[in-house]
Amino acid sequence: MVFGGLALVMGLGLAVYVNHFAAARLDDARAEVIRGITRSIAGALAANLGEREREVALLSQSSFLIDGPLDGAAVRTALDRLKQTHRQYAWVGVADADGRVRAAADGVLEGVDVSARPWFAGGMAAVYQGDVHTAVLLAKLLKADDPDEPLRFVDFAAPIHDRQGQLKGVLATHAHWSWVTDTIRQSLPRTAVRDGIDVFVVDRHGGVLYPYDKIGSTRLPAGLLSETEALTIQWADEGAFLTSVRRVRSDSVSDLGWRVIVRQPIARAQAPVRALQREVLLISAVAAVCLMGLAYRVAVGVSRPVERLATAFRRIAAGDERASIVYRGSVREVRELADALRSVTDTLIARKHELEQSNATLEHTVAERTAQLRLANEQLSALARRDALTGLGNRLSATEHLRTEYLRMKRSGRAYAVLMADVDHFKRVNDRFGHEAGDQTLRRVAQALQSAVRATDVVARYGGEEFVVVLPATEHAGAVAVAEKIRQAVAALVVPVVGQVSLSVGLAVARPAAEDELEVVARADDALYRAKAGGRDRVVA
Repeated sequence: MVFGGLALVMGLGLAVYVNHFAAARLDDARAEVIRGITRSIAGALAANLGEREREVALLSQSSFLIDGPLDGAAVRTALDRLKQTHRQYAWVGVADADGRVRAAADGVLEGVDVSARPWFAGGMAAVYQGDVHTAVLLAKLLKADDPDEPLRFVDFAAPIHDRQGQLKGVLATHAHWSWVTDTIRQSLPRTAVRDGIDVFVVDRHGGVLYPYDKIGSTRLPAGLLSETEALTIQWADEGAFLTSVRRVRSDSVSDLGWRVIVRQPIARAQAPVRALQREVLLISAVAAVCLMGLAYRVAVGVSRPVERLATAFRRIAAGDERASIVYRGSVREVRELADALRSVTDTLIARKHELEQSNATLEHTVAERTAQLRLANEQLSALARRDALTGLGNRLSATEHLRTEYLRMKRSGRAYAVLMADVDHFKRVNDRFGHEAGDQTLRRVAQALQSAVRATDVVARYGGEEFVVVLPATEHAGAVAVAEKIRQAVAALVVPVVGQVSLSVGLAVARPAAEDELEVVARADDALYRAKAGGRDRVVA
């Protein structure tokens, strides 16, 4: 006890030294880290803003913009190349002096009037750099990387003058706001998340720009917009933070007034000091135990057998079930402990084997149930795409095949055809012979359609007495032949009770320039309408 007490006194003295001297040095070092991160992020953002502005200004003085037409091939090629080589640009385009977009990368927004946009007005006068904003037109055309955050952009624009100094138009780019996120992540140390370091980018009025989830929910302390090296500041109800503020000063024409704020909870900032103090106290305690052990060597007779037991238990914990728990000493308490532990171990191993067997049985049962559920889902999916009356595919099935053929045409360039067929005077059949006869008529017509087409063609009931036929890889002449074959097959039918029926068919061949798969269906439906109006029982392409 005396030796242990001396060791603890020495440890407490060392802890006092750490608290008064080493702690101050560690706090200064941590403050310097926060200042360095703030400087790094502000510098990187300033450099990026200046680079983008210079880039647009230099490009606006290119000969193909000064001498050639703004919608020329050289302009489009240069804009496409610029967007491809700079992934931070969401949009690059050229507008004429009237505010009409004449050329843009990938053709986006070409022909749109942008005269009311701030970047156009600013770019007409001089090199322009706009603050972060959302773009309504681009947001409809581009997909956001993060569905929880809207697309935001920073605009850069510059005037285009001809050789006589006359204003021709404006060159503009919309830079993805995501480059701010990338710049900040690259400037942060790997331990930033672990150390609780937060980064904010705010505008000149103190509005939070980054991160998005803090907009409107984080209130800056009063007077924080002035540059601060690294001070302990109280953040509303969030607590005390080591905080550093730095203005984003770029060498660009425009000054957006952004500021970078980096903060770290005081508890996290002082964590190394607290850890050092704990280590000192722990070392002191260990030293006390060691000194006390020297005074009580007689305990060796107990500690060594216990260590052997612990070793055996570690082997068992690692999976070695054959490790034996044996004690051959004379200390009665240790012997009883060894016996009790052996009994507990045997019981646990037996229960482990029982649990493994139970798990194996359960896994087998789960696998069987999963297979049954998968089969049931497949059957339900097939039923959802099948017309119960005719046995053909239903409208959902037809829509899926139309989409598949449209995408295949876009990839391969091979056209396909769509037939819209309608049973003539079907309402009279229902009114005269009854709905059962009408259903029989639809079934017979469906069978005739199915037998008249090729194995690769798709026939589906589109609704009521209307059917759709999708003919893959089929041009106009082939489609007309198939449509006529279908019409003749139905005309040759003799339906019980009803007699003969006829079919009107509208035909259309898909166009590669179509915006979607429904365009060809609409044209085929229009052809069907003309077939009806022209006397029925005919094919109109």
